[in-house]
Amino acid sequence: MYELVSPVKPLVVLKYLAVLMMGAGAALLVPLIVAIFFRDFSIAATYAVVGATIIVLGYLFDRLLPDEDLEWKESLVIAALIFPFSALLSAIPFALSTGMPFLDAFFEAVSGVTTTGLSVAPADVGPVFLFARSWLQWVGGIGVVIIILMVFVTPGISAYRLYAVNAGEHKARPTVMATATLLVKIYCVLTAISFFILLLGGMSPFDAVCHALSSVSTGGFSTRAESVAGFSEFVIPFLITISCLMGAFNFSLYPKMLEDKKAFFTDIQFRYFLIFALVGILLMLFTLAGSLPFGEAVSVTVFQAFSALSTAGFATVDINMLPEGSKAVLTVLMWVGGSVGSTAGGIKILRLVILLKVVHLVFIRYFLPREALTPLKIGDEVIESEMVYNILTFVFLYSMVLVVSSFLFMLYGFGLDNALFEVSSALGTVGLSCGITSASMPDLLKGVLIVDMLLGRIEIVPLFILFFPRTWVKR
Repeated sequence: MYELVSPVKPLVVLKYLAVLMMGAGAALLVPLIVAIFFRDFSIAATYAVVGATIIVLGYLFDRLLPDEDLEWKESLVIAALIFPFSALLSAIPFALSTGMPFLDAFFEAVSGVTTTGLSVAPADVGPVFLFARSWLQWVGGIGVVIIILMVFVTPGISAYRLYAVNAGEHKARPTVMATATLLVKIYCVLTAISFFILLLGGMSPFDAVCHALSSVSTGGFSTRAESVAGFSEFVIPFLITISCLMGAFNFSLYPKMLEDKKAFFTDIQFRYFLIFALVGILLMLFTLAGSLPFGEAVSVTVFQAFSALSTAGFATVDINMLPEGSKAVLTVLMWVGGSVGSTAGGIKILRLVILLKVVHLVFIRYFLPREALTPLKIGDEVIESEMVYNILTFVFLYSMVLVVSSFLFMLYGFGLDNALFEVSSALGTVGLSCGITSASMPDLLKGVLIVDMLLGRIEIVPLFILFFPRTWVKR
Protein backbone atom coordinates (compact mmCIF):
# COMPACT_ATOMS: atom_id res chain seq x y z
CA MET A 1 0.00 0.00 0.00
CA TYR A 2 3.01 2.28 0.54
CA GLU A 3 3.71 2.23 -3.16
CA LEU A 4 0.26 3.63 -3.89
CA VAL A 5 0.07 6.47 -1.40
CA SER A 6 3.67 7.68 -1.11
CA PRO A 7 4.68 10.63 -3.30
CA VAL A 8 7.18 10.36 -6.14
CA LYS A 9 10.88 10.93 -5.55
CA PRO A 10 11.80 14.10 -7.49
CA LEU A 11 15.49 13.18 -7.75
CA VAL A 12 14.62 9.87 -9.40
CA VAL A 13 12.41 11.69 -11.92
CA LEU A 14 15.19 14.22 -12.58
CA LYS A 15 17.64 11.37 -13.12
CA TYR A 16 15.60 9.99 -16.00
CA LEU A 17 14.83 13.43 -17.39
CA ALA A 18 18.60 13.90 -17.57
CA VAL A 19 18.77 10.74 -19.67
CA LEU A 20 16.00 12.22 -21.84
CA MET A 21 18.09 15.38 -22.25
CA MET A 22 20.96 13.36 -23.66
CA GLY A 23 18.60 11.63 -26.07
CA ALA A 24 16.98 14.90 -27.16
CA GLY A 25 20.37 16.53 -27.63
CA ALA A 26 21.54 13.60 -29.76
CA ALA A 27 18.38 13.85 -31.89
CA LEU A 28 19.25 17.49 -32.70
CA LEU A 29 22.45 16.32 -34.40
CA VAL A 30 20.43 15.00 -37.35
CA PRO A 31 19.05 18.45 -38.36
CA LEU A 32 22.61 19.70 -37.84
CA ILE A 33 23.82 17.32 -40.58
CA VAL A 34 20.98 18.46 -42.87
CA ALA A 35 21.89 22.12 -42.24
CA ILE A 36 25.52 21.38 -43.23
CA PHE A 37 24.26 19.60 -46.37
CA PHE A 38 22.30 22.72 -47.36
CA ARG A 39 25.34 24.88 -46.45
CA ASP A 40 23.28 26.85 -43.95
CA PHE A 41 26.13 27.14 -41.48
CA SER A 42 24.45 29.65 -39.16
CA ILE A 43 21.58 27.22 -38.52
CA ALA A 44 24.10 24.37 -38.26
CA ALA A 45 25.95 26.32 -35.58
CA THR A 46 22.67 26.88 -33.71
CA TYR A 47 21.86 23.17 -33.67
CA ALA A 48 25.45 22.28 -32.75
CA VAL A 49 25.59 24.64 -29.77
CA VAL A 50 22.08 23.83 -28.50
CA GLY A 51 22.51 20.08 -29.00
CA ALA A 52 25.92 19.97 -27.34
CA THR A 53 24.73 22.08 -24.39
CA ILE A 54 21.71 19.83 -23.80
CA ILE A 55 23.86 16.68 -23.99
CA VAL A 56 26.47 18.05 -21.56
CA LEU A 57 23.85 19.23 -19.06
CA GLY A 58 22.03 15.91 -19.30
CA TYR A 59 25.30 14.01 -18.75
CA LEU A 60 26.22 16.11 -15.71
CA PHE A 61 22.80 15.66 -14.09
CA ASP A 62 22.89 11.95 -14.87
CA ARG A 63 26.29 11.58 -13.18
CA LEU A 64 25.40 13.68 -10.14
CA LEU A 65 22.01 12.15 -9.35
CA PRO A 66 21.84 8.75 -7.59
CA ASP A 67 20.83 5.55 -9.39
CA GLU A 68 17.56 4.09 -8.16
CA ASP A 69 14.93 1.78 -9.66
CA LEU A 70 11.74 3.44 -10.85
CA GLU A 71 8.46 2.75 -9.08
CA TRP A 72 5.25 2.77 -11.13
CA LYS A 73 4.38 6.27 -9.91
CA GLU A 74 7.71 7.69 -11.13
CA SER A 75 7.21 5.95 -14.46
CA LEU A 76 3.80 7.60 -14.86
CA VAL A 77 5.22 11.03 -14.04
CA ILE A 78 8.04 10.56 -16.54
CA ALA A 79 5.49 9.46 -19.16
CA ALA A 80 3.62 12.71 -18.52
CA LEU A 81 6.75 14.87 -18.68
CA ILE A 82 8.63 13.27 -21.54
CA PHE A 83 6.70 14.88 -24.41
CA PRO A 84 6.37 18.47 -23.10
CA PHE A 85 10.01 18.36 -21.96
CA SER A 86 11.20 17.05 -25.35
CA ALA A 87 9.15 19.75 -27.09
CA LEU A 88 10.61 22.44 -24.82
CA LEU A 89 14.16 21.40 -25.71
CA SER A 90 13.35 21.16 -29.44
CA ALA A 91 11.67 24.57 -29.43
CA ILE A 92 14.97 26.29 -28.56
CA PRO A 93 16.66 25.70 -31.96
CA PHE A 94 13.31 26.23 -33.72
CA ALA A 95 13.03 29.72 -32.24
CA LEU A 96 16.71 30.62 -32.70
CA SER A 97 16.92 29.39 -36.31
CA THR A 98 13.67 30.93 -37.60
CA GLY A 99 13.10 34.02 -35.45
CA MET A 100 9.63 32.77 -34.44
CA PRO A 101 8.26 33.86 -31.05
CA PHE A 102 9.09 31.16 -28.51
CA LEU A 103 5.41 30.30 -27.97
CA ASP A 104 5.03 29.61 -31.70
CA ALA A 105 8.25 27.58 -31.73
CA PHE A 106 7.00 25.58 -28.73
CA PHE A 107 3.64 25.06 -30.46
CA GLU A 108 5.47 23.74 -33.53
CA ALA A 109 7.67 21.47 -31.42
CA VAL A 110 4.68 20.08 -29.49
CA SER A 111 2.86 19.52 -32.77
CA GLY A 112 5.93 17.67 -34.00
CA VAL A 113 6.74 15.44 -31.05
CA THR A 114 3.05 14.53 -30.55
CA THR A 115 2.75 13.72 -34.30
CA THR A 116 -0.10 16.20 -34.73
CA GLY A 117 0.87 18.43 -37.65
CA LEU A 118 -0.97 21.67 -36.81
CA SER A 119 1.31 24.56 -37.70
CA VAL A 120 1.74 28.25 -36.89
CA ALA A 121 5.09 28.57 -38.71
CA PRO A 122 5.66 31.27 -41.34
CA ALA A 123 5.85 30.23 -45.00
CA ASP A 124 9.56 31.00 -45.54
CA VAL A 125 11.15 28.86 -42.82
CA GLY A 126 13.57 27.05 -45.12
CA PRO A 127 14.39 23.38 -45.77
CA VAL A 128 16.27 22.71 -42.52
CA PHE A 129 13.24 23.64 -40.41
CA LEU A 130 10.94 21.60 -42.67
CA PHE A 131 13.17 18.57 -42.22
CA ALA A 132 13.65 19.16 -38.46
CA ARG A 133 9.94 19.16 -37.69
CA SER A 134 9.32 16.04 -39.83
CA TRP A 135 12.25 14.39 -38.03
CA LEU A 136 10.70 15.38 -34.70
CA GLN A 137 7.44 13.72 -35.77
CA TRP A 138 9.31 10.55 -36.69
CA VAL A 139 11.03 10.43 -33.29
CA GLY A 140 7.75 11.18 -31.49
CA GLY A 141 5.90 8.58 -33.56
CA ILE A 142 7.85 5.57 -32.34
CA GLY A 143 7.89 7.10 -28.88
CA VAL A 144 10.83 8.97 -27.44
CA VAL A 145 11.08 6.48 -24.59
CA ILE A 146 11.49 3.49 -26.95
CA ILE A 147 14.60 5.01 -28.52
CA ILE A 148 15.99 6.05 -25.13
CA LEU A 149 15.45 2.50 -23.82
CA MET A 150 17.58 1.12 -26.65
CA VAL A 151 20.45 3.56 -26.22
CA PHE A 152 20.63 4.95 -22.68
CA VAL A 153 18.75 2.79 -20.17
CA THR A 154 20.14 -0.39 -18.62
CA PRO A 155 17.83 -3.45 -18.87
CA GLY A 156 15.93 -4.16 -15.68
CA ILE A 157 12.88 -3.12 -13.62
CA SER A 158 13.12 0.56 -14.57
CA ALA A 159 13.33 -0.26 -18.28
CA TYR A 160 10.27 -2.51 -18.02
CA ARG A 161 8.20 0.08 -16.16
CA LEU A 162 9.17 2.87 -18.55
CA TYR A 163 8.18 0.67 -21.48
CA ALA A 164 4.92 -0.48 -19.87
CA VAL A 165 3.53 2.99 -19.12
CA ASN A 166 4.40 4.23 -22.62
CA ALA A 167 3.62 1.23 -24.82
CA GLY A 168 1.60 -1.16 -22.66
CA GLU A 169 2.60 -4.36 -20.92
CA HIS A 170 2.28 -6.58 -24.00
CA LYS A 171 5.69 -7.60 -25.38
CA ALA A 172 6.28 -8.97 -28.87
CA ARG A 173 9.55 -10.49 -27.67
CA PRO A 174 10.56 -12.10 -24.32
CA THR A 175 12.24 -8.93 -23.00
CA VAL A 176 11.43 -5.23 -23.11
CA MET A 177 14.74 -4.36 -24.77
CA ALA A 178 14.22 -6.97 -27.49
CA THR A 179 10.69 -5.69 -28.05
CA ALA A 180 11.89 -2.08 -28.28
CA THR A 181 14.58 -3.10 -30.76
CA LEU A 182 12.04 -4.98 -32.87
CA LEU A 183 9.63 -2.02 -32.91
CA VAL A 184 12.37 0.36 -34.04
CA LYS A 185 13.48 -2.06 -36.77
CA ILE A 186 9.90 -2.35 -38.06
CA TYR A 187 9.54 1.43 -37.93
CA CYS A 188 12.76 1.96 -39.89
CA VAL A 189 11.76 -0.61 -42.53
CA LEU A 190 8.33 1.00 -42.99
CA THR A 191 9.97 4.42 -43.29
CA ALA A 192 12.42 3.14 -45.89
CA ILE A 193 9.57 1.57 -47.89
CA SER A 194 7.66 4.86 -47.75
CA PHE A 195 10.72 6.82 -48.90
CA PHE A 196 11.36 4.58 -51.91
CA ILE A 197 7.77 4.44 -53.12
CA LEU A 198 7.43 8.24 -52.82
CA LEU A 199 10.73 8.65 -54.68
CA LEU A 200 9.55 6.30 -57.42
CA GLY A 201 6.23 8.17 -57.49
CA GLY A 202 7.99 11.36 -58.58
CA MET A 203 8.86 13.21 -55.37
CA SER A 204 12.24 14.87 -55.03
CA PRO A 205 14.61 13.12 -52.58
CA PHE A 206 14.14 15.90 -50.00
CA ASP A 207 10.33 15.83 -50.25
CA ALA A 208 10.35 12.03 -50.13
CA VAL A 209 12.47 11.97 -46.96
CA CYS A 210 10.33 14.54 -45.15
CA HIS A 211 7.03 12.93 -46.17
CA ALA A 212 8.25 9.43 -45.34
CA LEU A 213 9.17 10.62 -41.84
CA SER A 214 5.85 12.39 -41.29
CA SER A 215 3.55 9.84 -42.93
CA VAL A 216 4.73 6.60 -41.29
CA SER A 217 4.62 8.49 -37.97
CA THR A 218 1.07 9.60 -38.97
CA GLY A 219 2.30 13.12 -38.28
CA GLY A 220 1.15 15.16 -41.27
CA PHE A 221 3.82 17.85 -41.63
CA SER A 222 4.47 18.59 -45.31
CA THR A 223 7.10 20.51 -47.22
CA ARG A 224 4.32 22.36 -49.06
CA ALA A 225 2.13 25.05 -47.55
CA GLU A 226 -0.87 23.41 -49.28
CA SER A 227 0.04 20.00 -47.79
CA VAL A 228 -0.46 17.16 -50.29
CA ALA A 229 -2.60 19.48 -52.45
CA GLY A 230 0.77 20.96 -53.50
CA PHE A 231 1.41 17.79 -55.51
CA SER A 232 -0.84 17.74 -58.55
CA GLU A 233 -0.55 14.08 -59.55
CA PHE A 234 -2.91 11.37 -58.32
CA VAL A 235 0.02 9.05 -57.55
CA ILE A 236 1.50 11.04 -54.65
CA PRO A 237 -1.71 11.19 -52.53
CA PHE A 238 -2.21 7.46 -53.14
CA LEU A 239 1.34 6.60 -52.01
CA ILE A 240 1.10 8.88 -48.98
CA THR A 241 -2.14 7.14 -48.00
CA ILE A 242 -0.34 3.78 -48.13
CA SER A 243 2.48 5.19 -45.99
CA CYS A 244 0.03 6.55 -43.40
CA LEU A 245 -1.85 3.26 -43.22
CA MET A 246 1.41 1.38 -42.60
CA GLY A 247 1.88 3.51 -39.48
CA ALA A 248 -1.75 3.34 -38.35
CA PHE A 249 -1.85 -0.45 -37.92
CA ASN A 250 -0.59 -2.38 -34.92
CA PHE A 251 3.17 -2.87 -35.35
CA SER A 252 3.04 -6.32 -33.76
CA LEU A 253 1.15 -7.55 -36.84
CA TYR A 254 4.15 -7.11 -39.13
CA PRO A 255 6.36 -9.86 -37.66
CA LYS A 256 3.26 -12.08 -37.37
CA MET A 257 2.60 -11.55 -41.08
CA LEU A 258 5.93 -13.24 -41.90
CA GLU A 259 4.59 -16.42 -40.27
CA ASP A 260 0.92 -16.07 -41.23
CA LYS A 261 -0.05 -14.05 -44.28
CA LYS A 262 -3.62 -13.77 -42.96
CA ALA A 263 -2.50 -12.05 -39.72
CA PHE A 264 -3.79 -8.65 -40.79
CA PHE A 265 -7.19 -9.92 -41.87
CA THR A 266 -7.74 -11.90 -38.68
CA ASP A 267 -6.86 -8.89 -36.49
CA ILE A 268 -10.01 -7.33 -35.06
CA GLN A 269 -8.57 -3.79 -35.09
CA PHE A 270 -7.71 -4.07 -38.80
CA ARG A 271 -11.22 -5.28 -39.66
CA TYR A 272 -12.92 -2.53 -37.66
CA PHE A 273 -10.56 0.06 -39.14
CA LEU A 274 -11.76 -0.89 -42.61
CA ILE A 275 -15.40 -0.80 -41.44
CA PHE A 276 -15.04 2.69 -39.95
CA ALA A 277 -13.20 3.85 -43.08
CA LEU A 278 -15.89 2.47 -45.42
CA VAL A 279 -18.73 4.03 -43.41
CA GLY A 280 -16.85 7.36 -43.27
CA ILE A 281 -16.21 7.33 -47.03
CA LEU A 282 -19.87 6.61 -47.85
CA LEU A 283 -21.15 9.29 -45.47
CA MET A 284 -18.68 11.87 -46.73
CA LEU A 285 -19.55 11.08 -50.36
CA PHE A 286 -23.19 11.69 -49.47
CA THR A 287 -22.33 15.10 -47.96
CA LEU A 288 -20.30 16.07 -51.05
CA ALA A 289 -23.04 15.11 -53.51
CA GLY A 290 -23.54 18.07 -55.85
CA SER A 291 -20.62 20.04 -54.44
CA LEU A 292 -17.92 18.39 -56.57
CA PRO A 293 -17.83 16.27 -59.74
CA PHE A 294 -18.24 12.60 -58.78
CA GLY A 295 -14.68 11.57 -59.69
CA GLU A 296 -13.14 14.42 -57.73
CA ALA A 297 -15.50 13.80 -54.80
CA VAL A 298 -14.39 10.15 -54.63
CA SER A 299 -10.72 11.14 -54.71
CA VAL A 300 -11.12 13.78 -52.00
CA THR A 301 -13.33 11.57 -49.84
CA VAL A 302 -11.08 8.50 -49.86
CA PHE A 303 -7.91 10.46 -49.13
CA GLN A 304 -9.39 12.65 -46.39
CA ALA A 305 -11.24 9.79 -44.71
CA PHE A 306 -8.06 7.72 -44.43
CA SER A 307 -6.07 10.80 -43.44
CA ALA A 308 -8.48 11.56 -40.59
CA LEU A 309 -8.92 7.96 -39.41
CA SER A 310 -5.18 7.23 -39.45
CA THR A 311 -4.73 10.63 -37.70
CA ALA A 312 -2.08 11.58 -40.28
CA GLY A 313 -3.70 14.92 -41.08
CA PHE A 314 -2.55 15.48 -44.67
CA ALA A 315 -4.96 17.35 -46.93
CA THR A 316 -5.63 17.54 -50.66
CA VAL A 317 -8.29 20.26 -50.29
CA ASP A 318 -8.95 23.35 -48.21
CA ILE A 319 -10.86 21.79 -45.30
CA ASN A 320 -12.64 25.08 -44.58
CA MET A 321 -14.27 24.92 -48.02
CA LEU A 322 -15.89 21.54 -47.34
CA PRO A 323 -19.61 21.37 -46.40
CA GLU A 324 -20.41 21.19 -42.68
CA GLY A 325 -21.56 17.60 -43.07
CA SER A 326 -18.18 16.57 -44.49
CA LYS A 327 -16.35 18.25 -41.62
CA ALA A 328 -18.66 16.47 -39.17
CA VAL A 329 -17.76 13.08 -40.69
CA LEU A 330 -14.03 13.90 -40.51
CA THR A 331 -14.46 15.02 -36.89
CA VAL A 332 -15.94 11.65 -35.90
CA LEU A 333 -13.19 9.78 -37.77
CA MET A 334 -10.60 11.83 -35.90
CA TRP A 335 -12.21 10.75 -32.62
CA VAL A 336 -11.93 7.08 -33.65
CA GLY A 337 -8.25 7.07 -34.65
CA GLY A 338 -6.04 4.09 -35.51
CA SER A 339 -4.97 0.87 -33.83
CA VAL A 340 -3.52 0.40 -30.38
CA GLY A 341 0.18 -0.37 -30.88
CA SER A 342 0.51 2.03 -33.83
CA THR A 343 1.68 5.61 -34.26
CA ALA A 344 -1.92 6.84 -34.67
CA GLY A 345 -3.83 8.90 -32.12
CA GLY A 346 -7.52 9.25 -31.30
CA ILE A 347 -9.51 7.12 -28.88
CA LYS A 348 -8.18 4.03 -30.73
CA ILE A 349 -10.02 1.18 -32.41
CA LEU A 350 -9.52 -1.43 -29.68
CA ARG A 351 -11.05 0.78 -26.97
CA LEU A 352 -14.12 1.42 -29.13
CA VAL A 353 -14.45 -2.28 -29.95
CA ILE A 354 -14.39 -3.12 -26.24
CA LEU A 355 -17.04 -0.46 -25.53
CA LEU A 356 -19.22 -1.88 -28.31
CA LYS A 357 -18.81 -5.33 -26.76
CA VAL A 358 -19.85 -3.91 -23.36
CA VAL A 359 -23.02 -2.44 -24.89
CA HIS A 360 -23.76 -5.76 -26.61
CA LEU A 361 -23.20 -7.63 -23.34
CA VAL A 362 -25.60 -5.32 -21.48
CA PHE A 363 -28.38 -6.18 -23.94
CA ILE A 364 -27.55 -9.90 -23.91
CA ARG A 365 -27.79 -9.97 -20.10
CA TYR A 366 -31.52 -9.10 -20.30
CA PHE A 367 -32.14 -12.50 -21.96
CA LEU A 368 -30.06 -14.57 -19.52
CA PRO A 369 -30.56 -15.72 -15.93
CA ARG A 370 -29.01 -13.44 -13.29
CA GLU A 371 -26.59 -16.16 -12.22
CA ALA A 372 -25.26 -16.72 -15.77
CA LEU A 373 -21.57 -15.93 -16.24
CA THR A 374 -20.96 -13.77 -19.29
CA PRO A 375 -17.28 -12.82 -19.53
CA LEU A 376 -16.37 -9.95 -21.82
CA LYS A 377 -14.20 -11.36 -24.59
CA ILE A 378 -12.38 -10.04 -27.64
CA GLY A 379 -11.64 -13.11 -29.70
CA ASP A 380 -10.28 -15.65 -27.23
CA GLU A 381 -9.03 -13.04 -24.78
CA VAL A 382 -11.09 -12.23 -21.67
CA ILE A 383 -11.18 -8.50 -20.91
CA GLU A 384 -10.79 -7.80 -17.21
CA SER A 385 -13.12 -5.33 -15.50
CA GLU A 386 -10.17 -3.10 -14.58
CA MET A 387 -9.43 -2.53 -18.26
CA VAL A 388 -13.08 -1.64 -18.90
CA TYR A 389 -12.98 0.89 -16.03
CA ASN A 390 -9.78 2.40 -17.46
CA ILE A 391 -11.33 2.70 -20.91
CA LEU A 392 -14.53 4.27 -19.58
CA THR A 393 -12.45 6.76 -17.57
CA PHE A 394 -10.33 7.60 -20.60
CA VAL A 395 -13.33 8.13 -22.92
CA PHE A 396 -15.10 10.26 -20.29
CA LEU A 397 -12.02 12.46 -19.78
CA TYR A 398 -11.48 12.64 -23.56
CA SER A 399 -15.06 13.88 -23.98
CA MET A 400 -14.70 16.44 -21.18
CA VAL A 401 -11.51 17.85 -22.69
CA LEU A 402 -13.27 18.14 -26.06
CA VAL A 403 -16.20 20.01 -24.51
CA VAL A 404 -14.13 22.42 -22.39
CA SER A 405 -11.61 23.18 -25.15
CA SER A 406 -14.34 23.74 -27.75
CA PHE A 407 -16.17 26.06 -25.35
CA LEU A 408 -13.03 28.19 -24.97
CA PHE A 409 -12.80 28.53 -28.75
CA MET A 410 -16.47 29.49 -28.92
CA LEU A 411 -15.83 32.27 -26.40
CA TYR A 412 -13.55 33.81 -29.03
CA GLY A 413 -16.36 33.81 -31.58
CA PHE A 414 -15.75 30.55 -33.47
CA GLY A 415 -18.77 28.43 -34.34
CA LEU A 416 -19.35 25.09 -32.63
CA ASP A 417 -18.59 23.05 -35.78
CA ASN A 418 -15.24 24.71 -36.45
CA ALA A 419 -14.27 24.84 -32.76
CA LEU A 420 -15.04 21.14 -32.32
CA PHE A 421 -13.18 20.26 -35.52
CA GLU A 422 -9.99 22.10 -34.53
CA VAL A 423 -10.00 20.75 -30.97
CA SER A 424 -10.71 17.20 -32.21
CA SER A 425 -7.78 17.52 -34.58
CA ALA A 426 -5.43 18.56 -31.77
CA LEU A 427 -6.68 16.04 -29.20
CA GLY A 428 -6.62 13.24 -31.78
CA THR A 429 -3.08 14.30 -32.85
CA VAL A 430 -4.38 14.61 -36.42
CA GLY A 431 -3.36 18.03 -37.74
CA LEU A 432 -6.23 18.83 -40.11
CA SER A 433 -7.32 22.45 -39.75
CA CYS A 434 -10.42 24.33 -40.84
CA GLY A 435 -8.40 27.57 -40.91
CA ILE A 436 -8.38 28.51 -37.22
CA THR A 437 -4.80 27.51 -36.41
CA SER A 438 -2.36 30.21 -37.49
CA ALA A 439 0.32 32.51 -36.12
CA SER A 440 -2.34 35.21 -35.58
CA MET A 441 -4.44 32.97 -33.33
CA PRO A 442 -4.76 34.34 -29.75
CA ASP A 443 -2.06 33.05 -27.40
CA LEU A 444 -4.65 31.53 -25.07
CA LEU A 445 -6.03 29.39 -27.88
CA LYS A 446 -2.52 28.34 -28.87
CA GLY A 447 -2.09 27.24 -25.27
CA VAL A 448 -5.36 25.29 -25.39
CA LEU A 449 -4.25 23.42 -28.52
CA ILE A 450 -0.81 22.76 -27.01
CA VAL A 451 -2.44 21.17 -23.96
CA ASP A 452 -4.85 19.21 -26.19
CA MET A 453 -2.00 17.87 -28.35
CA LEU A 454 -0.07 16.76 -25.26
CA LEU A 455 -3.16 15.16 -23.70
CA GLY A 456 -3.88 13.32 -26.94
CA ARG A 457 -0.34 11.93 -27.24
CA ILE A 458 0.13 11.11 -23.54
CA GLU A 459 -3.45 9.78 -23.39
CA ILE A 460 -4.71 12.10 -20.65
CA VAL A 461 -4.42 10.06 -17.44
CA PRO A 462 -0.63 10.41 -16.84
CA LEU A 463 -0.80 14.17 -17.42
CA PHE A 464 -3.70 14.49 -14.96
CA ILE A 465 -1.77 12.42 -12.40
CA LEU A 466 1.08 14.89 -12.75
CA PHE A 467 -1.12 17.58 -11.19
CA PHE A 468 -2.52 15.48 -8.34
CA PRO A 469 -1.21 16.96 -5.05
CA ARG A 470 -0.67 13.43 -3.70
CA THR A 471 1.75 12.78 -6.56
CA TRP A 472 4.23 15.17 -4.97
CA VAL A 473 3.17 15.63 -1.32
CA LYS A 474 2.40 12.95 1.27
CA ARG A 475 -1.05 13.48 2.81
